[in-house]
Amino acid sequence: MSNQSKIVVIVWVFVVLILTSSYTASLSSMLIVKQLQPTVSDVTQLIRNGDYVGYQDDSFVVNLLKEMNFVQSRLVPLHTIEDYVDAISKGKITAILDENAYLKVFLSRYCGGDKYTMIGPIANSGGFGFVSPPYLPHPDEFMHVN
Repeated sequence: MSNQSKIVVIVWVFVVLILTSSYTASLSSMLIVKQLQPTVSDVTQLIRNGDYVGYQDDSFVVNLLKEMNFVQSRLVPLHTIEDYVDAISKGKITAILDENAYLKVFLSRYCGGDKYTMIGPIANSGGFGFVSPPYLPHPDEFMHVN
């Protein structure tokens, strides 16, 4: 009942509180990290499991998928990014294989980074380019020579 014993009890209560909160935090993080792991680790797993895979219709990606030995009947053409959301959320496809730029747009627009994720490796292809019209000066910018 002395002051020293009260101080020791208070210190031990705080130590026990810190230990239990640390244990709870580490246990919950271990359980959550298991849920955050992607269900697919690489492309060969998709081929081996015979999963349905989505790709952008009218894209060169379908030829790459055929070269990688995907079965044609397991390839699902998708037309818009909204089709991506619909197909993957309803379980029609397991993964989407498409150009990096389109997948980044899909992830930023619909997923917020926590529902779906991009996994590698990224296949190198012939490239990706943009086309824009040439610069045409305004008619007032032409020099008039007399």
